[in-house]
Amino acid sequence: MADFLLTSGRWRDILNSLLALYLLGTGVAAIVLPVPELPAVFALLALALLNRHGLNRPAWIIGSIVLMLLLWGSIGGWLTATGGLGRFTFLSAFLIALGLLSRAASRAPDIRRAAAVMASRPRGARYLFVSLGTHIFGIFLNFGAASLMATLLAQIRDKLEQQNAVGNLTLAMLRGFGAMPMWSPLALSTIVTLSILPEVDYFQILPYGLVAAGLYLFAGYIASRSTLADPDQKTLTRAMPTLPEQLILLRVVARVAALVAVAFTLHRFAGLSMPAAVLVAVVVFSLAWWAIQIVSGNAPGLQRELAVTAQSGVNELVVVSCAGFLGAVIAWFVSSVDGALPTPPTALLPLLVALVPLAMVTGGLLALNPIVSASILLGVLHPLVPTPALLWLALAAILGWGVTASSTPFTANVLITTRIMQVEPAPLLRRGNLKLTVLSLAALGLFLAIGTFLALQA
Repeated sequence: MADFLLTSGRWRDILNSLLALYLLGTGVAAIVLPVPELPAVFALLALALLNRHGLNRPAWIIGSIVLMLLLWGSIGGWLTATGGLGRFTFLSAFLIALGLLSRAASRAPDIRRAAAVMASRPRGARYLFVSLGTHIFGIFLNFGAASLMATLLAQIRDKLEQQNAVGNLTLAMLRGFGAMPMWSPLALSTIVTLSILPEVDYFQILPYGLVAAGLYLFAGYIASRSTLADPDQKTLTRAMPTLPEQLILLRVVARVAALVAVAFTLHRFAGLSMPAAVLVAVVVFSLAWWAIQIVSGNAPGLQRELAVTAQSGVNELVVVSCAGFLGAVIAWFVSSVDGALPTPPTALLPLLVALVPLAMVTGGLLALNPIVSASILLGVLHPLVPTPALLWLALAAILGWGVTASSTPFTANVLITTRIMQVEPAPLLRRGNLKLTVLSLAALGLFLAIGTFLALQA
């Protein structure tokens, strides 16, 4: 029996790696070549069934909906026209590439040392370093950033409890991660939004996203300062990392900058769309990083690497890919009704765009993943919003995604962070983040409404 289970597990690993490799290769190849896209759906279906115990209820629900739509679209002959299969293929490949990157980064000694440096700062400065560290690590590690930083802080939880700092540092991690989707080209918020709104260029979004992320992090720091006072902290010098520690932090920042620079270069000089450029950059970077680690004996073989990536990320693969497909189908249906649906008055469009972040946060409070809510909202509004205002619709989804990620108790980073820190998520967010969330939504709504109004008048 044991031999059978061992053999079964080995075959599962082989199948997982082959399916992951097929999805990754198909997604990359589709950037430059016409490839059959429907087999990617069956590959992900096989992957989901093979690892069905890793799927949560939302994944089962959205997967079932997409399967019914696929059957309906195939019979009705409208499936190809939606563009949903291409989006499905791309997002599947992107999630696998991100998983490979996250695994390579999590093994890197510099990443772990940098996280330890930030977690070990004195009490008065720890919040700031933890929030910024989680923000930077989130670019590489995605949800793994929350796990890494929270695990390090959990090792000194008794000391943090004595300082009454557990709640504050948990919020620091949540806010640091939440600011990342507001601007990062590697974030799912950016990739999903730009794949639904190809008329918008990433560099149009970048300045607004950087400013919004900075303001959100700063507002979170100000909101927490009343409980951050440290009477024993003598000088700022004590809080600053030593020179060797600064070099470790600089190496991490340099890697992030190199990855982003490769994506920008491919976008600018290779004529790739920003999502396609990011996918290629992540694949190249993650495989190169893995190859360096395999030479030094710090990484498993590629077959095992792909298998673990597919198995551990199967839930996100199903949710993200299916949400992207669903958004494409909704947008196609809305755009193909030829006036059968009432077009909203122009004066109402600024309000509709401004309400997108609020709708996403409300959906998050109802356990609706921002991937799903953004795909649905963008799918509905894309055909209704004139091209000059699409930038503001994209910003509404991307910035709303970031606020949702740190202010609702059902998002992955919140669940991971609070579980490791042994904190109840809902009470923590009500007590510590409600004011910041309300203020952020109010400021975002006003900003988006004004921007959309001015764009429509131009």
